[in-house]
Amino acid sequence: MTATDHRHTLLAAGLGAALMAVVLLVNSCLAAGAAAPGPPAPSITPITVPATSPEDCGARDDELVVATGDDVSTGSVRREVIHEWNELVIPSDPDSRLPGDPRAELLELSGSTDVRRAQMAALAQSGSCQYDVLVLDVAWVAEFARHGYIRPIDLDTGPRRADRFLPGPLRAGQIDGEQFGVPFAADAPLEFRRRDGQPGGYLLQLVDREIGTINYLEMIELGGGRVLDGDDRTRVALDDDPDGTWNALNSTGAEAVMRESLTMDEDRSIVAFKEGRIGDRPVSAMRNWPFAFHQLAADPRMRGSDQRLRFEVRAPGTDGGVLGGSVLAISEHIRPDKVAPAMRLIGRLTGEEAQGRLFACGGYGPVLTSVYERYRAGGGPTCPRQDGSDITNPSLAELATLAQEIRRSIELARPRPKSPYYAQFSEAFRRCARGVWESRVQRETFFSAAPSLQETLNGRLPAGPPLC
Repeated sequence: MTATDHRHTLLAAGLGAALMAVVLLVNSCLAAGAAAPGPPAPSITPITVPATSPEDCGARDDELVVATGDDVSTGSVRREVIHEWNELVIPSDPDSRLPGDPRAELLELSGSTDVRRAQMAALAQSGSCQYDVLVLDVAWVAEFARHGYIRPIDLDTGPRRADRFLPGPLRAGQIDGEQFGVPFAADAPLEFRRRDGQPGGYLLQLVDREIGTINYLEMIELGGGRVLDGDDRTRVALDDDPDGTWNALNSTGAEAVMRESLTMDEDRSIVAFKEGRIGDRPVSAMRNWPFAFHQLAADPRMRGSDQRLRFEVRAPGTDGGVLGGSVLAISEHIRPDKVAPAMRLIGRLTGEEAQGRLFACGGYGPVLTSVYERYRAGGGPTCPRQDGSDITNPSLAELATLAQEIRRSIELARPRPKSPYYAQFSEAFRRCARGVWESRVQRETFFSAAPSLQETLNGRLPAGPPLC
Protein backbone atom coordinates (compact mmCIF):
# COMPACT_ATOMS: atom_id res chain seq x y z
CA MET A 1 0.00 0.00 0.00
CA THR A 2 1.38 3.41 -1.01
CA ALA A 3 1.47 6.39 1.29
CA THR A 4 -1.37 7.96 -0.69
CA ASP A 5 -3.46 4.80 -0.42
CA HIS A 6 -2.82 4.72 3.33
CA ARG A 7 -3.97 8.32 3.75
CA HIS A 8 -7.12 7.66 1.73
CA THR A 9 -7.83 4.52 3.73
CA LEU A 10 -7.57 6.48 6.98
CA LEU A 11 -9.84 9.17 5.56
CA ALA A 12 -12.47 6.65 4.51
CA ALA A 13 -12.30 4.95 7.92
CA GLY A 14 -12.96 8.24 9.67
CA LEU A 15 -16.02 9.04 7.60
CA GLY A 16 -18.30 6.78 9.63
CA ALA A 17 -17.96 8.81 12.81
CA ALA A 18 -18.29 12.05 10.90
CA LEU A 19 -21.36 10.76 9.13
CA MET A 20 -23.11 10.07 12.44
CA ALA A 21 -22.26 13.58 13.57
CA VAL A 22 -23.79 15.19 10.49
CA VAL A 23 -26.98 13.14 10.78
CA LEU A 24 -27.45 14.22 14.38
CA LEU A 25 -26.65 17.82 13.54
CA VAL A 26 -29.08 18.02 10.62
CA ASN A 27 -31.85 16.40 12.66
CA SER A 28 -31.30 18.80 15.53
CA CYS A 29 -31.42 21.77 13.16
CA LEU A 30 -34.68 20.55 11.64
CA ALA A 31 -36.19 19.96 15.07
CA ALA A 32 -35.25 23.46 16.14
CA GLY A 33 -37.06 24.88 13.12
CA ALA A 34 -34.77 26.74 10.71
CA ALA A 35 -35.92 30.27 9.89
CA ALA A 36 -37.90 29.74 6.71
CA PRO A 37 -40.96 31.63 5.50
CA GLY A 38 -43.37 29.96 3.12
CA PRO A 39 -42.62 28.73 -0.37
CA PRO A 40 -41.23 29.15 -2.89
CA ALA A 41 -38.14 30.90 -1.49
CA PRO A 42 -37.44 29.94 2.11
CA SER A 43 -34.91 32.03 4.01
CA ILE A 44 -32.18 29.70 5.21
CA THR A 45 -29.89 30.15 8.19
CA PRO A 46 -26.73 28.13 7.42
CA ILE A 47 -25.39 25.64 9.93
CA THR A 48 -22.31 27.03 11.63
CA VAL A 49 -19.18 25.46 10.19
CA PRO A 50 -16.22 25.38 12.57
CA ALA A 51 -13.11 27.31 11.62
CA THR A 52 -10.17 24.96 11.50
CA SER A 53 -6.62 26.14 10.99
CA PRO A 54 -4.83 24.90 7.85
CA GLU A 55 -2.32 23.11 10.04
CA ASP A 56 -5.05 21.02 11.70
CA CYS A 57 -7.59 20.41 8.95
CA GLY A 58 -5.87 17.51 7.21
CA ALA A 59 -4.75 19.19 3.96
CA ARG A 60 -1.58 18.14 2.14
CA ASP A 61 0.60 20.57 0.25
CA ASP A 62 1.39 18.16 -2.60
CA GLU A 63 -2.15 16.91 -3.40
CA LEU A 64 -5.32 18.41 -4.83
CA VAL A 65 -7.90 15.90 -3.61
CA VAL A 66 -10.98 15.41 -5.78
CA ALA A 67 -13.82 13.72 -3.88
CA THR A 68 -16.11 11.79 -6.18
CA GLY A 69 -18.26 8.70 -6.50
CA ASP A 70 -17.48 5.50 -8.32
CA ASP A 71 -16.64 5.80 -12.02
CA VAL A 72 -19.75 4.56 -13.86
CA SER A 73 -18.05 4.41 -17.26
CA THR A 74 -17.02 1.23 -19.07
CA GLY A 75 -13.36 2.21 -18.61
CA SER A 76 -11.34 4.52 -16.40
CA VAL A 77 -11.56 7.55 -18.65
CA ARG A 78 -12.19 10.01 -15.83
CA ARG A 79 -9.06 8.89 -14.04
CA GLU A 80 -7.12 9.03 -17.32
CA VAL A 81 -8.13 12.65 -17.94
CA ILE A 82 -6.99 13.68 -14.47
CA HIS A 83 -3.77 11.68 -14.85
CA GLU A 84 -2.98 13.56 -18.05
CA TRP A 85 -3.48 16.90 -16.27
CA ASN A 86 -0.90 15.74 -13.73
CA GLU A 87 1.63 14.68 -16.35
CA LEU A 88 1.33 17.24 -19.17
CA VAL A 89 2.45 20.85 -18.83
CA ILE A 90 1.33 22.93 -21.83
CA PRO A 91 2.40 26.58 -21.48
CA SER A 92 -0.11 27.77 -24.10
CA ASP A 93 -3.04 26.10 -22.33
CA PRO A 94 -4.52 28.26 -19.53
CA ASP A 95 -5.95 25.12 -17.89
CA SER A 96 -2.70 23.17 -17.95
CA ARG A 97 -1.07 22.19 -14.69
CA LEU A 98 1.78 24.56 -13.90
CA PRO A 99 5.14 23.59 -12.42
CA GLY A 100 4.73 23.56 -8.66
CA ASP A 101 0.98 22.89 -8.75
CA PRO A 102 -0.13 20.03 -6.49
CA ARG A 103 -0.99 16.76 -8.21
CA ALA A 104 -4.67 15.89 -8.47
CA GLU A 105 -5.69 12.73 -6.62
CA LEU A 106 -9.10 11.05 -6.87
CA LEU A 107 -10.78 10.02 -3.64
CA GLU A 108 -13.59 7.70 -4.74
CA LEU A 109 -16.35 7.42 -2.16
CA SER A 110 -18.31 4.20 -2.52
CA GLY A 111 -22.03 3.76 -2.08
CA SER A 112 -25.15 5.44 -3.42
CA THR A 113 -25.41 9.17 -4.09
CA ASP A 114 -27.25 9.51 -0.76
CA VAL A 115 -24.32 8.01 1.15
CA ARG A 116 -21.73 10.08 -0.71
CA ARG A 117 -23.65 13.27 0.02
CA ALA A 118 -23.67 12.47 3.75
CA GLN A 119 -19.96 11.63 3.73
CA MET A 120 -19.02 14.89 2.00
CA ALA A 121 -21.30 16.94 4.26
CA ALA A 122 -19.86 15.28 7.35
CA LEU A 123 -16.32 16.32 6.47
CA ALA A 124 -17.44 19.84 5.54
CA GLN A 125 -19.24 20.33 8.85
CA SER A 126 -16.18 19.17 10.75
CA GLY A 127 -14.11 21.92 9.13
CA SER A 128 -11.98 19.39 7.27
CA CYS A 129 -9.94 20.41 4.23
CA GLN A 130 -8.99 16.83 3.37
CA TYR A 131 -10.66 17.31 0.00
CA ASP A 132 -10.43 20.36 -2.24
CA VAL A 133 -12.71 19.73 -5.23
CA LEU A 134 -16.06 17.94 -5.04
CA VAL A 135 -17.83 16.11 -7.85
CA LEU A 136 -21.27 16.94 -6.47
CA ASP A 137 -24.67 15.66 -7.57
CA VAL A 138 -26.74 18.59 -8.84
CA ALA A 139 -29.45 17.81 -6.27
CA TRP A 140 -27.14 18.70 -3.37
CA VAL A 141 -25.74 22.04 -4.61
CA ALA A 142 -28.30 24.12 -2.69
CA GLU A 143 -27.55 22.33 0.58
CA PHE A 144 -23.77 22.66 0.23
CA ALA A 145 -23.92 26.29 -0.94
CA ARG A 146 -26.38 27.63 1.63
CA HIS A 147 -24.69 25.80 4.49
CA GLY A 148 -21.33 27.25 3.53
CA TYR A 149 -19.56 24.05 2.46
CA ILE A 150 -18.55 25.26 -1.02
CA ARG A 151 -17.51 28.64 -2.39
CA PRO A 152 -18.76 30.71 -5.36
CA ILE A 153 -16.94 30.35 -8.68
CA ASP A 154 -16.46 33.11 -11.28
CA LEU A 155 -17.40 31.97 -14.78
CA ASP A 156 -17.98 35.40 -16.31
CA THR A 157 -14.61 35.93 -17.94
CA GLY A 158 -11.83 34.05 -19.72
CA PRO A 159 -11.87 30.59 -21.30
CA ARG A 160 -14.18 29.24 -18.58
CA ARG A 161 -17.03 31.60 -19.54
CA ALA A 162 -20.52 30.47 -18.69
CA ASP A 163 -22.05 30.69 -22.18
CA ARG A 164 -20.20 27.53 -23.26
CA PHE A 165 -22.52 25.35 -21.18
CA LEU A 166 -26.01 23.98 -21.77
CA PRO A 167 -28.45 26.28 -19.90
CA GLY A 168 -30.06 23.58 -17.72
CA PRO A 169 -26.86 22.13 -16.23
CA LEU A 170 -25.46 25.65 -15.80
CA ARG A 171 -28.53 26.83 -13.85
CA ALA A 172 -28.36 23.67 -11.71
CA GLY A 173 -25.07 24.97 -10.26
CA GLN A 174 -26.47 28.43 -9.47
CA ILE A 175 -27.82 29.32 -6.04
CA ASP A 176 -29.19 32.76 -5.13
CA GLY A 177 -27.69 34.31 -8.27
CA GLU A 178 -24.18 32.92 -7.77
CA GLN A 179 -22.43 30.04 -9.51
CA PHE A 180 -21.36 27.43 -6.95
CA GLY A 181 -20.84 24.47 -9.27
CA VAL A 182 -19.34 24.16 -12.75
CA PRO A 183 -21.26 21.64 -14.91
CA PHE A 184 -19.24 18.43 -15.30
CA ALA A 185 -21.63 15.71 -16.50
CA ALA A 186 -25.22 16.09 -17.67
CA ASP A 187 -27.83 13.42 -17.01
CA ALA A 188 -31.44 13.13 -18.09
CA PRO A 189 -33.67 10.08 -18.55
CA LEU A 190 -33.52 7.95 -21.69
CA GLU A 191 -35.73 5.09 -22.78
CA PHE A 192 -33.97 1.93 -23.92
CA ARG A 193 -36.06 -0.51 -25.95
CA ARG A 194 -35.10 -3.95 -27.26
CA ARG A 195 -35.43 -4.52 -31.01
CA ASP A 196 -36.26 -8.22 -30.89
CA GLY A 197 -40.00 -7.49 -31.04
CA GLN A 198 -40.69 -9.49 -27.91
CA PRO A 199 -43.56 -8.01 -25.89
CA GLY A 200 -42.65 -7.43 -22.28
CA GLY A 201 -42.66 -5.08 -19.32
CA TYR A 202 -41.10 -1.70 -18.66
CA LEU A 203 -38.42 -1.38 -15.97
CA LEU A 204 -37.86 1.62 -13.72
CA GLN A 205 -35.48 1.98 -10.76
CA LEU A 206 -37.71 2.22 -7.69
CA VAL A 207 -35.26 0.97 -5.07
CA ASP A 208 -35.41 2.84 -1.75
CA ARG A 209 -32.69 5.38 -2.56
CA GLU A 210 -32.45 8.73 -4.37
CA ILE A 211 -32.78 7.04 -7.75
CA GLY A 212 -36.16 5.80 -6.52
CA THR A 213 -37.26 9.37 -5.75
CA ILE A 214 -36.19 10.42 -9.24
CA ASN A 215 -38.19 7.63 -10.86
CA TYR A 216 -41.33 8.33 -8.80
CA LEU A 217 -41.10 12.02 -9.77
CA GLU A 218 -40.71 11.07 -13.42
CA MET A 219 -43.47 8.48 -13.31
CA ILE A 220 -45.88 11.16 -12.13
CA GLU A 221 -44.73 14.19 -14.10
CA LEU A 222 -44.00 12.39 -17.40
CA GLY A 223 -47.39 10.75 -16.93
CA GLY A 224 -49.22 14.07 -16.75
CA GLY A 225 -49.40 14.58 -12.98
CA ARG A 226 -47.59 17.10 -10.83
CA VAL A 227 -45.41 16.89 -7.71
CA LEU A 228 -43.39 20.12 -7.72
CA ASP A 229 -43.82 23.61 -9.15
CA GLY A 230 -42.88 27.23 -8.61
CA ASP A 231 -39.60 29.09 -8.66
CA ASP A 232 -36.72 26.72 -7.91
CA ARG A 233 -39.33 23.89 -7.84
CA THR A 234 -39.92 24.40 -4.14
CA ARG A 235 -43.74 24.30 -4.10
CA VAL A 236 -45.33 20.90 -3.45
CA ALA A 237 -48.11 20.66 -6.04
CA LEU A 238 -49.65 17.24 -5.42
CA ASP A 239 -53.11 18.82 -5.08
CA ASP A 240 -52.99 20.59 -8.46
CA ASP A 241 -54.25 17.55 -10.38
CA PRO A 242 -55.00 14.70 -7.96
CA ASP A 243 -56.60 12.40 -10.56
CA GLY A 244 -53.77 12.78 -13.05
CA THR A 245 -51.12 12.38 -10.36
CA TRP A 246 -52.74 9.29 -8.86
CA ASN A 247 -53.23 7.59 -12.24
CA ALA A 248 -49.65 8.33 -13.28
CA LEU A 249 -48.21 7.03 -10.00
CA ASN A 250 -50.21 3.82 -10.35
CA SER A 251 -48.87 3.29 -13.87
CA THR A 252 -52.25 3.20 -15.59
CA GLY A 253 -50.82 4.36 -18.92
CA ALA A 254 -50.40 2.39 -22.11
CA GLU A 255 -47.37 0.44 -20.89
CA ALA A 256 -47.41 -0.90 -17.34
CA VAL A 257 -44.30 -0.66 -15.18
CA MET A 258 -43.09 -4.02 -13.87
CA ARG A 259 -43.52 -4.59 -10.14
CA GLU A 260 -39.95 -5.89 -10.06
CA SER A 261 -38.89 -2.26 -10.45
CA LEU A 262 -39.23 -1.92 -6.66
CA THR A 263 -35.94 -3.81 -6.26
CA MET A 264 -34.15 -2.23 -9.22
CA ASP A 265 -31.34 0.30 -9.28
CA GLU A 266 -29.50 1.45 -12.41
CA ASP A 267 -27.09 -1.50 -12.57
CA ARG A 268 -29.60 -4.26 -11.82
CA SER A 269 -32.00 -2.96 -14.43
CA ILE A 270 -29.22 -2.96 -17.04
CA VAL A 271 -28.54 -6.64 -16.29
CA ALA A 272 -32.24 -7.49 -16.60
CA PHE A 273 -32.52 -5.54 -19.85
CA LYS A 274 -29.56 -7.39 -21.34
CA GLU A 275 -31.06 -10.75 -20.39
CA GLY A 276 -34.47 -9.70 -21.67
CA ARG A 277 -36.29 -11.09 -18.67
CA ILE A 278 -36.60 -11.26 -14.91
CA GLY A 279 -37.30 -14.86 -14.00
CA ASP A 280 -40.00 -15.94 -16.42
CA ARG A 281 -41.23 -12.39 -17.12
CA PRO A 282 -39.96 -10.72 -20.32
CA VAL A 283 -38.46 -7.22 -20.29
CA SER A 284 -38.80 -5.08 -23.40
CA ALA A 285 -37.81 -1.58 -22.21
CA MET A 286 -36.27 0.38 -19.36
CA ARG A 287 -35.63 3.92 -18.21
CA ASN A 288 -32.01 4.72 -17.36
CA TRP A 289 -29.30 7.38 -17.52
CA PRO A 290 -27.07 7.92 -20.61
CA PHE A 291 -24.16 5.88 -19.19
CA ALA A 292 -26.24 2.73 -19.70
CA PHE A 293 -25.82 3.08 -23.46
CA HIS A 294 -22.09 2.38 -23.31
CA GLN A 295 -22.55 -0.58 -20.97
CA LEU A 296 -25.09 -2.08 -23.35
CA ALA A 297 -23.21 -1.27 -26.56
CA ALA A 298 -20.00 -2.79 -25.17
CA ASP A 299 -21.67 -6.18 -24.57
CA PRO A 300 -21.36 -8.50 -27.60
CA ARG A 301 -24.78 -9.98 -26.73
CA MET A 302 -26.38 -6.62 -27.49
CA ARG A 303 -25.15 -6.58 -31.10
CA GLY A 304 -26.17 -8.69 -34.06
CA SER A 305 -23.83 -10.50 -36.42
CA ASP A 306 -23.68 -7.28 -38.47
CA GLN A 307 -22.68 -5.33 -35.33
CA ARG A 308 -26.00 -3.49 -35.37
CA LEU A 309 -27.31 -2.67 -31.91
CA ARG A 310 -30.10 -4.90 -30.63
CA PHE A 311 -31.72 -1.94 -28.87
CA GLU A 312 -32.69 1.65 -29.57
CA VAL A 313 -32.55 4.71 -27.35
CA ARG A 314 -34.68 7.83 -27.27
CA ALA A 315 -35.54 10.83 -25.11
CA PRO A 316 -38.95 11.16 -23.45
CA GLY A 317 -41.61 12.58 -25.71
CA THR A 318 -42.60 15.32 -23.28
CA ASP A 319 -41.22 17.31 -20.38
CA GLY A 320 -41.25 15.90 -16.88
CA GLY A 321 -37.97 14.00 -16.68
CA VAL A 322 -35.58 14.81 -13.85
CA LEU A 323 -32.35 16.65 -14.58
CA GLY A 324 -29.42 14.75 -13.10
CA GLY A 325 -25.68 14.96 -13.44
CA SER A 326 -22.88 16.51 -11.46
CA VAL A 327 -20.96 19.73 -10.98
CA LEU A 328 -17.42 20.50 -9.91
CA ALA A 329 -17.35 22.58 -6.73
CA ILE A 330 -14.53 23.98 -4.59
CA SER A 331 -14.54 23.32 -0.86
CA GLU A 332 -14.91 26.35 1.38
CA HIS A 333 -12.02 24.93 3.43
CA ILE A 334 -9.51 24.68 0.56
CA ARG A 335 -6.11 26.20 1.25
CA PRO A 336 -5.86 29.61 -0.50
CA ASP A 337 -2.82 28.58 -2.53
CA LYS A 338 -4.78 25.66 -4.04
CA VAL A 339 -7.67 27.70 -5.45
CA ALA A 340 -5.92 28.64 -8.70
CA PRO A 341 -4.73 25.06 -9.42
CA ALA A 342 -8.23 23.80 -8.61
CA MET A 343 -9.71 26.20 -11.18
CA ARG A 344 -7.17 25.04 -13.76
CA LEU A 345 -8.16 21.43 -13.13
CA ILE A 346 -11.85 22.31 -13.39
CA GLY A 347 -11.14 24.13 -16.64
CA ARG A 348 -9.43 21.03 -18.00
CA LEU A 349 -12.24 18.68 -17.02
CA THR A 350 -14.86 20.98 -18.58
CA GLY A 351 -12.90 21.72 -21.73
CA GLU A 352 -14.03 20.44 -25.14
CA GLU A 353 -11.34 17.77 -25.49
CA ALA A 354 -11.99 16.24 -22.06
CA GLN A 355 -15.77 16.50 -22.39
CA GLY A 356 -15.68 14.81 -25.79
CA ARG A 357 -13.56 11.95 -24.50
CA LEU A 358 -15.58 11.51 -21.31
CA PHE A 359 -18.66 11.10 -23.52
CA ALA A 360 -17.19 8.97 -26.30
CA CYS A 361 -15.28 6.58 -24.02
CA GLY A 362 -17.19 6.79 -20.75
CA GLY A 363 -20.79 7.65 -21.52
CA TYR A 364 -20.81 10.86 -19.47
CA GLY A 365 -23.33 13.33 -20.91
CA PRO A 366 -21.46 16.41 -22.20
CA VAL A 367 -22.20 19.81 -20.68
CA LEU A 368 -20.79 21.90 -23.54
CA THR A 369 -22.96 23.03 -26.46
CA SER A 370 -19.97 22.69 -28.80
CA VAL A 371 -19.65 18.93 -28.24
CA TYR A 372 -23.26 18.35 -29.32
CA GLU A 373 -22.83 20.64 -32.31
CA ARG A 374 -19.79 18.68 -33.53
CA TYR A 375 -21.75 15.43 -33.48
CA ARG A 376 -24.70 17.06 -35.21
CA ALA A 377 -22.37 18.26 -37.96
CA GLY A 378 -21.02 14.73 -38.52
CA GLY A 379 -17.85 15.08 -36.46
CA GLY A 380 -17.06 14.49 -32.81
CA PRO A 381 -14.61 12.12 -31.16
CA THR A 382 -14.87 8.35 -31.01
CA CYS A 383 -13.15 6.01 -28.59
CA PRO A 384 -10.44 3.75 -30.07
CA ARG A 385 -10.73 0.04 -29.38
CA GLN A 386 -8.06 -1.23 -27.03
CA ASP A 387 -5.79 -4.00 -28.25
CA GLY A 388 -6.93 -7.47 -27.20
CA SER A 389 -10.31 -6.27 -25.95
CA ASP A 390 -13.59 -7.84 -27.05
CA ILE A 391 -15.41 -4.62 -26.11
CA THR A 392 -16.98 -2.84 -29.07
CA ASN A 393 -16.99 0.89 -28.55
CA PRO A 394 -19.87 2.94 -30.00
CA SER A 395 -19.42 4.12 -33.57
CA LEU A 396 -19.54 7.77 -34.61
CA ALA A 397 -23.09 7.32 -35.91
CA GLU A 398 -24.18 5.67 -32.65
CA LEU A 399 -22.59 8.43 -30.59
CA ALA A 400 -24.25 11.10 -32.76
CA THR A 401 -27.67 9.52 -32.18
CA LEU A 402 -27.01 9.22 -28.46
CA ALA A 403 -25.84 12.84 -28.21
CA GLN A 404 -28.98 14.04 -30.00
CA GLU A 405 -31.26 12.14 -27.61
CA ILE A 406 -29.33 13.23 -24.50
CA ARG A 407 -29.56 16.89 -25.49
CA ARG A 408 -33.27 16.59 -26.23
CA SER A 409 -33.89 14.96 -22.85
CA ILE A 410 -31.83 17.59 -21.01
CA GLU A 411 -33.83 20.37 -22.64
CA LEU A 412 -37.08 18.74 -21.49
CA ALA A 413 -35.88 17.83 -17.98
CA ARG A 414 -36.87 19.62 -14.80
CA PRO A 415 -34.49 20.23 -11.86
CA ARG A 416 -35.06 18.95 -8.36
CA PRO A 417 -35.93 21.58 -5.72
CA LYS A 418 -33.21 24.07 -4.87
CA SER A 419 -33.65 23.59 -1.16
CA PRO A 420 -30.98 22.70 1.41
CA TYR A 421 -33.58 20.33 2.84
CA TYR A 422 -34.18 18.43 -0.37
CA ALA A 423 -32.60 15.29 1.11
CA GLN A 424 -35.22 15.18 3.86
CA PHE A 425 -38.04 15.87 1.37
CA SER A 426 -36.73 13.15 -0.94
CA GLU A 427 -36.84 10.52 1.78
CA ALA A 428 -40.34 11.54 2.93
CA PHE A 429 -41.82 11.73 -0.58
CA ARG A 430 -40.24 8.42 -1.58
CA ARG A 431 -41.70 6.74 1.50
CA CYS A 432 -45.19 7.90 0.50
CA ALA A 433 -44.87 6.99 -3.18
CA ARG A 434 -43.31 3.63 -2.41
CA GLY A 435 -46.08 3.00 0.10
CA VAL A 436 -48.61 3.37 -2.70
CA TRP A 437 -46.75 0.82 -4.78
CA GLU A 438 -46.54 -1.57 -1.84
CA SER A 439 -50.29 -1.14 -1.17
CA ARG A 440 -49.59 0.34 2.28
CA VAL A 441 -50.71 3.89 1.47
CA GLN A 442 -54.15 4.73 0.16
CA ARG A 443 -55.08 7.70 -2.03
CA GLU A 444 -56.40 9.87 0.81
CA THR A 445 -53.28 9.34 2.91
CA PHE A 446 -50.97 10.09 -0.01
CA PHE A 447 -52.54 13.45 -0.85
CA SER A 448 -53.03 14.45 2.79
CA ALA A 449 -49.24 14.28 3.12
CA ALA A 450 -48.78 17.32 0.85
CA PRO A 451 -48.67 19.96 3.65
CA SER A 452 -46.16 17.92 5.64
CA LEU A 453 -44.01 17.43 2.54
CA GLN A 454 -44.04 21.20 2.06
CA GLU A 455 -42.96 21.73 5.66
CA THR A 456 -40.14 19.24 5.20
CA LEU A 457 -38.95 20.93 2.01
CA ASN A 458 -38.95 24.26 3.86
CA GLY A 459 -36.78 22.88 6.63
CA ARG A 460 -39.36 22.43 9.35
CA LEU A 461 -39.94 19.11 11.05
CA PRO A 462 -43.64 18.24 10.63
CA ALA A 463 -45.61 17.67 13.80
CA GLY A 464 -47.20 14.31 14.45
CA PRO A 465 -46.26 10.80 13.31
CA PRO A 466 -44.02 10.13 10.29
CA LEU A 467 -45.51 10.72 6.85
CA CYS A 468 -47.32 7.82 5.22
